Amino acid sequence: MISRRKASIRNASAAFSTQLVMMIGQFAVQTVFVHTLGAKYLGANGLFNNLITFLSFAELGIGSAFSYALYKPLAEKDEDAVAGIMALFRKVYNAIGLIILAAGLILSLFVPWFIQGGTSFPHVRFYFILYLLSTVVSYFFTYNRSLLIADQKSYVDSLNQFVFSVGRYIFQIIFLLLFNSYVGYLVVMILSNFLSNLAITIRSHKRYPYLKTAKQEQVDPVVLSEIKHNVVGTISSKVGAIVVSGTDNILISKFLGLTLVGLYSNYALIMTSITRLLTQVFSSVIASFGNLGVTEKDNTQKQLDMFDQFTYYNAISVFFIGLVSFAFFPPFIRLWLGDHYQLPESTLFFIVINFVLGQFRPALNMVNAYGLFWGYRIKSIVEAVTNFFLSLALVYFTKMGIDGVLLGTIIGNLLVNSWWDPLILFQGAYHVSMRRFYAKYWVYLLTFGGLLMAEHLLLNLIGYVPSGLFAVVGFGITVCLVVVLALLAVFAKTKGQRGLIAGVKRVLLRQKA
Repeated sequence: MISRRKASIRNASAAFSTQLVMMIGQFAVQTVFVHTLGAKYLGANGLFNNLITFLSFAELGIGSAFSYALYKPLAEKDEDAVAGIMALFRKVYNAIGLIILAAGLILSLFVPWFIQGGTSFPHVRFYFILYLLSTVVSYFFTYNRSLLIADQKSYVDSLNQFVFSVGRYIFQIIFLLLFNSYVGYLVVMILSNFLSNLAITIRSHKRYPYLKTAKQEQVDPVVLSEIKHNVVGTISSKVGAIVVSGTDNILISKFLGLTLVGLYSNYALIMTSITRLLTQVFSSVIASFGNLGVTEKDNTQKQLDMFDQFTYYNAISVFFIGLVSFAFFPPFIRLWLGDHYQLPESTLFFIVINFVLGQFRPALNMVNAYGLFWGYRIKSIVEAVTNFFLSLALVYFTKMGIDGVLLGTIIGNLLVNSWWDPLILFQGAYHVSMRRFYAKYWVYLLTFGGLLMAEHLLLNLIGYVPSGLFAVVGFGITVCLVVVLALLAVFAKTKGQRGLIAGVKRVLLRQKA
């Protein structure tokens, strides 16, 4: 049996490589999309994505609850229990797919209302229904991905995503260039999602042949009760996640127009792609933490040490991306699309800070690993209400525009998530005070804030504006090197960085041996 460390490294490496290629593919498609269909269609695409995010409330976080339920029987090689859980998983997700389809068809009648001057956008309801179908087809097969990921084999899923995503990007570019067709773009997305999920289902059944007997198996009443308990907790968690991630484009579209949504979508595409990359990498190690929580649940110190190291990795990766993005976005957008697609520097500040606060949440990742969903039953509702009304008030009652929408999300994150996530984790899993971690969390954030301000001042002092492909690429490489050196210097005395260096040394010594 492969060790947790090796499984984490293999899964994280596969996830990182796959997401990197997918980022490049999405960037290529976005470039062609902008030049063939324009900012208005790009804005509509972003709006559809946010509306579908709201519809996914029907999933209720059931996937996370079922994934957690699989950790123990997989560790114990209890095939009957796994088969029973997966059979129930399949039935539930089939029902969810039908619910989302029905709700989406109803919502399609009201899509123009979410667009400023929506009646001037032709065929918007039809486009939305096609976008809806690309999501619905996933629910009839996606539960098989959860089994592979829970079994610390997410690299199989990564390979599947790589193959079908590359195919999707190629055909989408062909339809956009040759036919200038948004319909063709959406149809390709539907087919790729369907075929990807069909392929992962076949692969899963070959790897776990006992799943074919799932219809005869019944879920243990104790396990079923635990799943129900966790689902109740994830309902409110889902509400919070949907409102926080799904309202920005909707508020911008409603109050500021689709064109601004299109401009913001270019920045959001890059940050969302990076977020997916981080999510894939971090999720690939969550299964190992879940396994640790089952096999060594009494070894609290070992779990705390691993969490402390994970916090450092989370911080260093997110801070690096945030700092590089702040410097690199202006010349990159100018080179990629032109000056008229630029957003103000103030908006870029808010985009970067919003990204960092949304992704530097190590406690949230561990909450999912330990299955502490019940703790979110109140927290996420508070988060959702706080975020929505702050963003709405700032965009409606002030002249901040898009900055107000983003600032509302930032304030909500600080007021709610910064302390509530670790409280749930430390009370539910470690049963020790979270004060030490919380103090370290704020030291990390304040350090990032100081580095961001120093970077801003340094860029203004230098006043260098690269133009042309080679100059922009050279500038980007220089920024990456400077940021890496700055982060290594700032965190040189931390336990997390010492752990990183020790791990690198172990790998090098093994290679020499």
